[in-house]
Amino acid sequence: MAQTIPRCVNHPDVETRLSCSSCGDPICTQCMRQAAVGQKCPRCARLPRSARARGKPQHYVKASAAALAVAVVGGYFMLVIRGRIGIGAIILPALLGYAVGRAVGWGAQRQTQQPFAGLAVGMAVLGVLLFPLVLGGPGYLMANPFAFLSAAVAGYMALRGLRS
Repeated sequence: MAQTIPRCVNHPDVETRLSCSSCGDPICTQCMRQAAVGQKCPRCARLPRSARARGKPQHYVKASAAALAVAVVGGYFMLVIRGRIGIGAIILPALLGYAVGRAVGWGAQRQTQQPFAGLAVGMAVLGVLLFPLVLGGPGYLMANPFAFLSAAVAGYMALRGLRS
């Protein structure tokens, strides 16, 4: 199977193996702008730091799908074994949060800025609270303050997992 070499986004007739360090678009040496963090395309080199690398739609789709899968599977697993491990139950939300953060980082291709950080925290909290809420209802959550502590730990560890 022959491997296709990407072509520059600005010069479709030029094959290149370079890509922008911010957005990942393939760029040629004519388009390349040298920056402190590598080569950038002209568009990203012009943008202020706050506007760069917000992610492409496929990053959001992959990050959301991966985080949801890890949150649901991990939340179910946590619900099944939580009663069996006693006091060590705070470790499970921490592990779940870290795994969700890593899943978001994978889907977002290691982008860690605000939209992806919020996604990681939200999915980790969802993973911790989803099954107790579905099976026990809102009354269970109100009667169990440990659930909110677990959600906070999972959210914190999701940020740590995303940024590691």
